[in-house]
Amino acid sequence: MTSAERRTGTIQLVIAMVLSGTIGLFFLKSGAAPVTAAWARCVIGALAMGLVCALCGYFRTSGYTPRLAGIAVLGGLALVVNWALLFAAYSNTSIGIATVTYHLQPFMLILAAPLVLKESITRRQGAWVTLGFVGLVLIAQPWHSAPSSNYFLGLLQALAAAAFYAAATLIAKKLPGVRPHVTVFVQMIVGVVILAPLLEWSRLGDELTGGWSWLVGLGLIHTCVMYVLMYSAFPRLEAVTIAVLGFVYPVVALVVDVTVFGTRLGVAEIAGVAAILAAGVGNARRA
Repeated sequence: MTSAERRTGTIQLVIAMVLSGTIGLFFLKSGAAPVTAAWARCVIGALAMGLVCALCGYFRTSGYTPRLAGIAVLGGLALVVNWALLFAAYSNTSIGIATVTYHLQPFMLILAAPLVLKESITRRQGAWVTLGFVGLVLIAQPWHSAPSSNYFLGLLQALAAAAFYAAATLIAKKLPGVRPHVTVFVQMIVGVVILAPLLEWSRLGDELTGGWSWLVGLGLIHTCVMYVLMYSAFPRLEAVTIAVLGFVYPVVALVVDVTVFGTRLGVAEIAGVAAILAAGVGNARRA
C-alpha cells in the first residue's frame, strides 16, 4: 500500500467518523424507537444505494464473486447484530457505561489483526490506542452513572456489540477491489430482513411520519455516504490506524452535545478530547 493510498484512506475514514459522531443527533431528532430507526436507515440506504449502483452500472462492474458476496453478507449480519446489541445496552445500562465498554473494540481489532490479517502491531501503536481509550473514559465518565438492575446484562451486550463491530471491520478489510457501493447495498438488504421481525408494526406509521426527514438523513448521510467512505478506507489502512481513528466519532458526538444541546465541558472532558487528538496525531506519525 502506497503512502498516497494510506493518506486517502485516512481522510476518508476521518470524514466517516465525523459523520458517525452526528448519528445520535439525527436519531434523537427522529423520535423513532432504536429498532425502527435502524430499519428505516437500512431501507432508505438500500433504496438510494441500489439506485446509484443501477444508474452507474456498479452491479455489472462490482468485482464481486460468489465468495466475496458471501463475505459481504456475513459482514452485514455482524453490522446489524452490533446495532441491535448496542441499542439494547443503552436501555439496560447508561450511555456512558455502554459507550466505554463498546469502545473496547479497538483493542479487539489490535488483538485480532495479527491472527486474521497477519498485520504486526508495535508497542508504540498499542500505546496510542490505549491513550485514545483513556481519553474516551475521561469524556464518558461512567463512574457518574448509577447501575441499574440489568447493569451486567448491559455490559455484556455492549461487549458483544463491540466484538461484532470489530468482526464487521475485519470482514470489510477482506473485500479489496470491490465496489463499496455494492457492499453497502448488500448489507443494507441484510439489515432490512434481519430487523423486520423486531419492529412494532402497529406504531411504525406514526414513528416514520413524525421524524421522516431525520430518518432520511440517517439513510442517506449515515449509511450511503458514511459506509462508502468507510469501506473505501478499510482496505487501505492497517487495523491499528482504523482503531485510533475510531475515537474521532465520540469527540464529534461531544461537540454536537455542546453546540446543539448546551452541554458544558469540564476539565476531564477537555483532557479526554486532548488525549484522543494526541492519539490520532501520534499514530499518524510513522516512526
